[in-house]
Amino acid sequence: MLNLHSVYFGQKHPDFDYKDMDIIKRVGRLARKHHRQAENDCNGEGYIKGEFYRCDNEKAYINDETVFYLEGLKIANKIRAIVNNTEKFTVEFQGDPRGNTVKLDYEGDFVDLS
Repeated sequence: MLNLHSVYFGQKHPDFDYKDMDIIKRVGRLARKHHRQAENDCNGEGYIKGEFYRCDNEKAYINDETVFYLEGLKIANKIRAIVNNTEKFTVEFQGDPRGNTVKLDYEGDFVDLS
């Protein structure tokens, strides 16, 4: 987030502090993991915690859901736990890896997690 967008963001939100930036960094790390699992789910193969899964066998499915989808849900729940403790942040999720799978807003303004 350290770019021209962050300069304008800081000018618009004078009460923004290091605790808010810490939340953005934590959510950003988890958002990259969430995106990776969305890509794996789309491709049908990938890694979860160092173990390779491929969606052409029963090992990659749990209750008719792929392990990638379920791992993405775990990550989304971690992000919700971080964001729900604050009043300033809101978060939205979508599973299409062609865009941002996690959208974070701070007081109604989009936060660039890249």
